[in-house]
Amino acid sequence: MHLSTMFTSCTYWLFYFTIYLSYTNAFVPHPLIAEGGLTSDSITHADITELAFIRSLARFFYETRIAPNNNNGGTVNEQDYFDKEYTIDELYKLAHPEYNDAQVELYSYPLKFTLDLVMTHNALVDFDPDTKVLSAAHFDSEAFSNGSRRIMQLRQKIVEDSRNPDKDLTDARQMTGKSLHTLQDFYSHSNWVEMGNIDINTLIGHSETIGQVAAPNQATCSDTGCTKKTQDCNLWQKITIRKCPLVYYDCSNNILSTINTQQILTSGYLFNQSTENNEIISKPANIGKCSHGSVMDESSHVPAIGGINKDSNSLIFSPHSNLHFQAVSFAINATERFLNDLRQEIGNDNFDRLFIVHPTEAIAQQVSDAVAQGQRFRFFSPYLKASLKKSDSFITDIKNSVKSAYNKVKSFFSNIFSKNKINIPTYDLSDLVANIKDTNNVRAGPYILADQSIGRKKRLINVLRQR
Repeated sequence: MHLSTMFTSCTYWLFYFTIYLSYTNAFVPHPLIAEGGLTSDSITHADITELAFIRSLARFFYETRIAPNNNNGGTVNEQDYFDKEYTIDELYKLAHPEYNDAQVELYSYPLKFTLDLVMTHNALVDFDPDTKVLSAAHFDSEAFSNGSRRIMQLRQKIVEDSRNPDKDLTDARQMTGKSLHTLQDFYSHSNWVEMGNIDINTLIGHSETIGQVAAPNQATCSDTGCTKKTQDCNLWQKITIRKCPLVYYDCSNNILSTINTQQILTSGYLFNQSTENNEIISKPANIGKCSHGSVMDESSHVPAIGGINKDSNSLIFSPHSNLHFQAVSFAINATERFLNDLRQEIGNDNFDRLFIVHPTEAIAQQVSDAVAQGQRFRFFSPYLKASLKKSDSFITDIKNSVKSAYNKVKSFFSNIFSKNKINIPTYDLSDLVANIKDTNNVRAGPYILADQSIGRKKRLINVLRQR
């Protein structure tokens, strides 16, 4: 075998070995898990958040910089501006034509790391022991009032902190990520898409009543409409899923028609979830409630079988995977609206300060120095592009943008020992939620791929060669 081919093969062994999928209760958190779960074309929480933020930033820059510049001799065409796709760097260049490339990099670093912090705490909702089984954090178990109330409470704290000029805004940024995770999960976990809705639910985060909710003893799903699938595991599935053979469901019409036609909200149940008061919630028996659904969800085998989640584009993890991209579309629009409404409520200056859009030179230099010392993005990708244009090709454009960015990230595996990797996310949460010494722990997986000693990587590759 050619040396480079052997190295690539070993690297992928390392890649898959370190991302064993324990059950993930949301849009897949980030591309590593997406790839390991055979859902690499799925749109992740990180993607949704960054795409929506780019759109919100584009509007912010236009209203605060570009339109005023046009009034003073600027040449940015409004129609072209709102039709084209942009990265964050490209938006900075349009908003600040006086910046050269080095200045764009310098002055955009603080915003990028701030957004990365938001994205990190979005992803952590799936891993933090306090929230990974909390139904309200995911709109699971028909906890619709609880989920909306959670967003309202977090949002109020964000607003209060952002309006206080003396307040450190780290907590506000973390709470923004947590809020957005819950908001995004509404569209992949509920039957909002299946109801035939064509726009987002604007009541979420503004009222505890966000629609008519199925009664506790009301059936919402049936066994019909789901086909049980059983397949042997391939090599990667044995490494990542560790649940062989794979047993999962392909569901299309398992939600009772009266539930959808009467616009009654429901969401999937699981086993051993919890309320805010640490009371256990499990899928009730003999009622006919929907399950969340996944090869990892044991409740999916309890009537009503199957599930309704749209977290990924893979049936192995999402019984309604055919509706994944519709759920993504709603989640992006809802996230953008959350950010735009937040800016309107706290004002442009406070929004600027919250995300450090225009840092002082000292702050920009401080972050640049940290990058020079090895600081990396966990989730942020500088390659993602987004447009404010609403068209029939919206989902296709998103898929193409994410695919392009993801392919660039995968170049990391052919350059694993490079020291110039600022544009490649680490996906490393090990210092936040994981025992980083446990190489069999999914939480520690990204740590192994982070910028650690070559010796550790070589030892792991040697072990994987033996496997």
